[in-house]
Amino acid sequence: MLIKKILPLFGILMMVAGPAAAQGTKTIKEKKIVTLTVHEYFVEEGLDDPVVESIERYNEEGEILEVKEMNRRGEVRKWEKYKYDEEGNLVEEVFLDSKGRITRTEKNIYSDGLRIEKQYFNSREMMFKRKVYEYEYRE
Repeated sequence: MLIKKILPLFGILMMVAGPAAAQGTKTIKEKKIVTLTVHEYFVEEGLDDPVVESIERYNEEGEILEVKEMNRRGEVRKWEKYKYDEEGNLVEEVFLDSKGRITRTEKNIYSDGLRIEKQYFNSREMMFKRKVYEYEYRE
């Protein structure tokens, strides 16, 4: 009974919040956005000064290059960097700790515009996992 009440509310929330969650690559490119900084205000708690919640950097194509998310104390809790090839395919994701040290790297390999493999490397640049993608085609 409770689930029947919650699911419609969740659906409405997703319709309202979904489009506002992030700007699309096209908009970022058209508006020539380089950086997006989100400031969070804790009004109910009486804090007048904003806290930086996240910082995102973009390239000329509107693709995200870097994401940093901070906690209330301004400490980095998530830091990721991204690299793309000439076709705009995401080829590398680098995960860093709060001091900027690499903790993990993920590399994507493409063929004919399709991702065919994803490789996972630890902080010592040793591969610890890989995924292979196989596609079936219509005739």
